[in-house]
Amino acid sequence: MMSSGSSKRSKLLISCIVLSCLFLLLLTFPSVPKPVANHHKLRVHSHLHAAAAADHCDGTLYPELCVSTLSVIPDLHSKSLPEVICATVNATEAAVRGSAKNCTNYLNRRGYNLDVRQRLAIDDCLDLFSQTLDELRAASAGLTSGASAHVDDVQTVLSAAITNQYTCLDGFAYVGKGGGYRSVIKRRLYHVSHLVSNSLAMVKKIQRRRASRPRREPLDGYAKVVDGFPDWVSVKDRRLLQAASNSTTPNLTVAKDGSGNFTTISDAVAAAPNNTKTRFVIYIKAGSYFENVEVTKNKKNLMFMGDGIGKTVVKASRNVVDGWTTFRSATVAVVGDGFLMRDITIENAAGPGKHQAVALRWLGSTSVPFTSGLN
Repeated sequence: MMSSGSSKRSKLLISCIVLSCLFLLLLTFPSVPKPVANHHKLRVHSHLHAAAAADHCDGTLYPELCVSTLSVIPDLHSKSLPEVICATVNATEAAVRGSAKNCTNYLNRRGYNLDVRQRLAIDDCLDLFSQTLDELRAASAGLTSGASAHVDDVQTVLSAAITNQYTCLDGFAYVGKGGGYRSVIKRRLYHVSHLVSNSLAMVKKIQRRRASRPRREPLDGYAKVVDGFPDWVSVKDRRLLQAASNSTTPNLTVAKDGSGNFTTISDAVAAAPNNTKTRFVIYIKAGSYFENVEVTKNKKNLMFMGDGIGKTVVKASRNVVDGWTTFRSATVAVVGDGFLMRDITIENAAGPGKHQAVALRWLGSTSVPFTSGLN
């Protein structure tokens, strides 16, 4: 018979062995938290994300593309509407850069048989892509600096960005059968256009800030009018636009007879400073100037001042029948921001038999052609 002491020792030994085994089991199979809670959180987050995407994309023309674009935005349900639109604009910028790279490849790779007209059309597209990127950046800036106060500005630049894509495609209108490389690049351009369209639809949902006082003399699309001008035209520019031409001291003078600094407008534009923040006035004396003039992106805040409609005339005749794209046919093309013009006639003299032809093409911002004739 086992003694009581031996019995106690045996029980203690068995208990120790059992505890040791349990400890080994715990080491071998560590405890794992139940995944139920995490799965629940993921389901809730996914549901919130989907609901937010559906809400933002409601009313867009391309809802599937919209939802796809928003699907990669982290914590979408916690983002403000301007933040969501900015993310869409950023995705659009990436798409534009992809289109630009694609077109550049067609221009540079050997083996692509591009005729002169197609090269011109692709060059047009590259210029328009650059302009589109500027407009998308302007939209982002407006959205991040008080969106409710800049709704009109954002809508304007986004609308221009859409138009650019179709202007690019128009350049292939007179290319041979099938439109050449139009069919190759159009898918990308439509994608960009649809992204911008979705952004525009979302911008319409932003509540505009109410003006502190009623607008006077409303001019739709140009905010309110002060002294006959949109309120974004500065007091100095209003004076320049209203003053007699002989009372303004120009920075440069163009004259056919050689009495000025230059005999051509293009030479005067080339001599103007780049990216100036102050107004630079080019006075163009009476006469007919047979040339195509381009105010490039880096020529900001230029002003053309002539001697009157029908007196100072800028004239050329580029057209699509003679091999130019509609975009490149402009007698005067303005891309630089802040351009002003007064008392000048601009004419494209190609005539109806030459089909598409443009007198003035303007892509810059805050431009005010004033008392100027177009033919």
